[in-house]
Amino acid sequence: MTISQTKTLTIPVIDANQENIKPYGYLLGDDVSKPGLGIPFYQERVLEGENIDFSYRGTATFRTAKIMPGYPNIVWLERHMHMTQMFIGLGQSPFIMVMAPPNHDNDNQKLPNLNQVKALRFPAGHGLLLHLGTWHDFPIACETPVVILTANSDEVVTALSRMKEPGEMNQGDVYKISLPKRLGYEIQLDVE
Repeated sequence: MTISQTKTLTIPVIDANQENIKPYGYLLGDDVSKPGLGIPFYQERVLEGENIDFSYRGTATFRTAKIMPGYPNIVWLERHMHMTQMFIGLGQSPFIMVMAPPNHDNDNQKLPNLNQVKALRFPAGHGLLLHLGTWHDFPIACETPVVILTANSDEVVTALSRMKEPGEMNQGDVYKISLPKRLGYEIQLDVE
């Protein structure tokens, strides 16, 4: 199905917090989750948190990417069904994630619900662990460049790097759609 005319959906950018991130994943920040893990070493100076539930298929891949500032219109969303992808902002710059909640359990939906799309701004030094199936675009830098540490699976990185040009894809645990083509929309951020 191809939509003939593209409309623009403008969404506000809001600050991420423990509550508003729940439909998409888990906020990773400046505190440990559920402290008290019983590791007996360094107990006087280290508060151990629980394991982060990063799951993947195959081999884990960790890499960094430097994102230049700017607020592009969002024309792609993707999801992963075998990986809880993680993005962590390194350094002193915040970043934005555009996301829609997973909907694959609702009659195996193949498209995101644009009524549920949010743009969340993560403070410097914070990150998120996505739920399986969360629709998302790649992080966006705000006013200054940001370096992102990404936890992926090798099959996702391989599938993306084999693309000769931007296009929809359904391979290597990447299901990426064109919003203009599939839904007749692109997303614009209202950053004020």
